[in-house]
Amino acid sequence: MLPRFLQKADRRDLMVRLLVLLGILGMGCILLSSFLPEKADAPETEPHSAEAYRTQLESQLTGMLSVMEGVGEVQVLVTLSGGEEYCYAKTDDRTVSDTQTRSTVSYVTVGGSREALLESVAHPEITGVVIVCEGASSPAVQEAVTRAAAVACGLPSNRICVTRLAEPVQN
Repeated sequence: MLPRFLQKADRRDLMVRLLVLLGILGMGCILLSSFLPEKADAPETEPHSAEAYRTQLESQLTGMLSVMEGVGEVQVLVTLSGGEEYCYAKTDDRTVSDTQTRSTVSYVTVGGSREALLESVAHPEITGVVIVCEGASSPAVQEAVTRAAAVACGLPSNRICVTRLAEPVQN
């Protein structure tokens, strides 16, 4: 049927029919989209709590250290100081005259709402790490674990404690 339709129509008539058909399809898509449930706006990335941040650090360190040679079973404790700091976007309007300078600072809001635009979140500072592992009786393993944790956390080695995992008590 389509080949007969194409043979009967001249080129200009075919173009007009094609454009009308595309227009009808476009309007149909717009109409159908009004019946679909509205897609929620991109979820706001709610800043993680300090506790979630600490847990994530401990999990990552545990995973990294557990695959190191000689470490064996490992448990990690990370200590943090303070909480998160939120930095919101601001505008600074200054008016300068001959005798005075006036400055007005205001927060940037999102979409006309009263909610300020979050620019960044600073995680709390890592103050120390305690690592308990089976291989800590070896000085070489202790040194390797301390160096790895120092690099991963950006801490000096005097803020990292590596100790041996206790033997299970047998009855």
